Amino acid sequence: MALRKRVWRILMENKGRYIGIVMLILIGSFYFTAATGVSGSLEKQVVNFAETNMQEDLTFSTDKAIEDIPALESESGALIEAYQQLDVKLSDGRGELRLLTPTSKINIPTILSGQKLKNPGDILLDPSFLQTHGLAVGGQIELNGKTFHITGTMARPNYVYIIKNIYDVLPTTGFGIGLVSNADMKMFSEAANEAVTVYGARFTNRGDINTQNAKLHDLLKEKGYNLSEWMDAKNNKRIIMPWTNINSMQTMSLPVSIAFFLLGCLIVGVMILRMVKSDSVVIGTLYAQGYRRWELTRHYMAIPVLLSIAGGLVGILLAMPCVKLVVDSMLVSYILPNTGVAFSPLNLALALLLPLAFIGLASFFSIHGVLKKNAVELMKGDEQKARVNFIERMLRLERYRFNTKFQIREQVRSIPRLLFLVLGVSAASMVLLYGLTFNYSMEVVMNQGALARYNYAIEYNFKEVQNLQNLPVPEGAEPYNSFRAYPKGREAVEFYLVGMEPDSVGMKINGIGGAKLSRNQVNITAPLAERLGIEVGDTFTFINKLDGKSYNLKIDGIVEAYGEQDVFMPLDEFNRMTGQAPGSYHTVLSNHELHYDESLLSGIMDARNPKAFEGMTAPTTLIIAATTIVAGLMAVVIIFIVTSLIIDENRNTISLLKIFGYRQKDIAKLILNSSTPAVFIGFWLGLLLMLAFGNYLYGYIAESINMLIPMILNPLYILISFVLILVVYEITKWFCGRKLTKISMSEALKSGSE
Repeated sequence: MALRKRVWRILMENKGRYIGIVMLILIGSFYFTAATGVSGSLEKQVVNFAETNMQEDLTFSTDKAIEDIPALESESGALIEAYQQLDVKLSDGRGELRLLTPTSKINIPTILSGQKLKNPGDILLDPSFLQTHGLAVGGQIELNGKTFHITGTMARPNYVYIIKNIYDVLPTTGFGIGLVSNADMKMFSEAANEAVTVYGARFTNRGDINTQNAKLHDLLKEKGYNLSEWMDAKNNKRIIMPWTNINSMQTMSLPVSIAFFLLGCLIVGVMILRMVKSDSVVIGTLYAQGYRRWELTRHYMAIPVLLSIAGGLVGILLAMPCVKLVVDSMLVSYILPNTGVAFSPLNLALALLLPLAFIGLASFFSIHGVLKKNAVELMKGDEQKARVNFIERMLRLERYRFNTKFQIREQVRSIPRLLFLVLGVSAASMVLLYGLTFNYSMEVVMNQGALARYNYAIEYNFKEVQNLQNLPVPEGAEPYNSFRAYPKGREAVEFYLVGMEPDSVGMKINGIGGAKLSRNQVNITAPLAERLGIEVGDTFTFINKLDGKSYNLKIDGIVEAYGEQDVFMPLDEFNRMTGQAPGSYHTVLSNHELHYDESLLSGIMDARNPKAFEGMTAPTTLIIAATTIVAGLMAVVIIFIVTSLIIDENRNTISLLKIFGYRQKDIAKLILNSSTPAVFIGFWLGLLLMLAFGNYLYGYIAESINMLIPMILNPLYILISFVLILVVYEITKWFCGRKLTKISMSEALKSGSE
């Protein structure tokens, strides 16, 4: 009972320090629970929706209706279903609605609110469109002079992220989807505005989808069908967008959390070791009174166990409501059935047990060395005496002034504490620098990447391959042809092979450092060359994702690029290699608006206003803001804990300095400024760790989302990070310095009398 009371007394004597440790554990537990909770909940909703409602593996259109779908299904091993789609502009001109017909085998719609289609004139809308246009379930909407009754809202597995065209980057303002019956769709089938038939396919064998895609493509070609808008689910932004969020959170959850737990276990180990050593005489006395080692071990282990459980539990409890808020906010962009949040019992257990295991083991090994000594050794009090270690002997401190000598000795006589400070500041600096560097890298990719490559800023993508003889390209525009491919044996590394005219000016094609580069040769972008380890003169083999055919190309030049993964070659050679007619093209770049028949187009991208794409970086900005707050909080907690430890360990020294006549300001400089070199070292070590860790993480991101983001350091952001760490250090020093005034001169006299 007496020992149990002492535990609470120790905790109350140093509330600030222990609260700081709990906060470190809390941040790690909170981050792990939140990241795994959000990614797990979103993944469960995405996967369940895809599996339950039979999400397509690919979508395509044909030049004529497929005659015998059951026979094609049998040959290809896939479920294939057709549906109608028709784009209708709203009467007020503020939006456009894509009408779709119901499906029963693939991309089965699910009702989110209201009722299903029952009567003629009923319509289901996606919830985002409903909200954007101020509509309500039970209300009406007029389309082409026909009035429809809104019976509810719905979601479709092939429109999780609603964009108008499969090649679009951002959602079109005011665009949405609606579900109407086949009979109602026929009401719109005027000759000038006829609905388009689209096919979805889902393979019964869930392995090796690429090979099955190629097989189905060949079967359709053999049967005489011309294909357009062929897009597999892996590259369909309508389907894969949620996975970018899921993958990034799953990637970062465990490493970041473990970093916090390791910092916590290091400082708790230091504090427990210091406590046990200062209690060595008391421990020896307790041994002499009959206490056993396991009883004293349990007594001193109670503190780290309580801290770990408190931090872990509070982190979990705080994360739970936050997960729901984040998931709900994501469902504004993603149209999914909201089945609520789901927490894995394993992840919740890890959020609690990981800090307990790390900190418990660190504490056990810290006290084991002291408690294994016998009572006589402990009662001598040798553990309380400061020892001169080999580092202090190597430094030959007698050469320095008193202030310098005192500050150096203060740090090197507690290596674990010094290590915690350096690693803690390094971790905070690394998190801060990584966040700012990632943000800057994304800015460079957006400003100098794909969008900046366009001299001709408007891109028209056609549903089917066109030909210059039948549809010439006007002045101020250029034809391009392309297909998506991957290197042989590396399906995750996808890129575009682009055919362009030798005198093309629609795209900027420059070599490394801005050197001129001929367009009448095969050029590869630098990020793709880096991923594949390709240099000028090398030949590489790649596979066309559309038909599975293999090609070889020799690289003649490397294009300076930021994040882009493309291979460029002459258009005529591209068409000859792929067996297409001379003059074939699939895309037109133009420096002015062209008036093509919209029924021919699969998408238009207008890069004339880069600000329109700023919304793409909004999630990144939010993450950076959160990262900066976390990094600042880490720095405050770590520096506060170390500074308070230094003050407590030097109470007698501070008291003596006051007796000797040192002013408060001089004592503060002497005691508190001793950590300044460690903070400097920690920051620059954090920069080095960020470079190493960042390169690894950027590589992982490249493999998981097929996008190589260049890690580009900005000297201004490094300076801002450095200043921020120093400001946090100075503020924390000032805050802790107030404790110096509470130490009286009688402390030294009390110590001497004892």
